[in-house]
Amino acid sequence: MSDKSGGKQVVSVQMPADLVAAMDRYGEAIERPRSWIMRQAVASYLAYEAEKDRATRRSLADADAGLTISGEAVKAWANSLDQDNPLPLPKPGQ
Repeated sequence: MSDKSGGKQVVSVQMPADLVAAMDRYGEAIERPRSWIMRQAVASYLAYEAEKDRATRRSLADADAGLTISGEAVKAWANSLDQDNPLPLPKPGQ
């Protein structure tokens, strides 16, 4: 059986009326249909969440490897920023 939809599938979702109205207003403003707005929104959300997941995993790996900066070092650095000779940016292990 061949796919004549070009790899596309119809999906339905219930959404609050005010969100649909906002989506329609935006679509009218940029001259795009609701379906385009929805595709863009879902694609952007998935890309954002994937990057957030990658960043979290990198951060956890850094913490597991001991590449952290103590709260005291960050606080001392931040407190020095309004001085004539602020401390250098803390490095992992401090």
